[in-house]
Amino acid sequence: MNLPAEMLPIERKVALGGRDHALKKVCYLFAKVEGLLVEFDAYVLDEIGNDEDGKPIEVLFGALAMQKWGIHPIPEKEALDLTHYPKEFVEFF
Repeated sequence: MNLPAEMLPIERKVALGGRDHALKKVCYLFAKVEGLLVEFDAYVLDEIGNDEDGKPIEVLFGALAMQKWGIHPIPEKEALDLTHYPKEFVEFF
């Protein structure tokens, strides 16, 4: 997928998928989670790694994005609680 991305002013390091990665680019990503629209900053990597079934991981939805969108994981059910998804937004300047 080719998304418009910006170079980060300072490279960041992260460990994902059992490997160390250098984060050099960031983009703004729009997605649907169980039919609800979300948008968030996304770091761009050529490859993250594989999941427990050996399938390539395409997107990792981080804790900050989950907090922003009121998404709570339910690990025992392998499900998401979207009851806190915001119906309206208030910005303070």
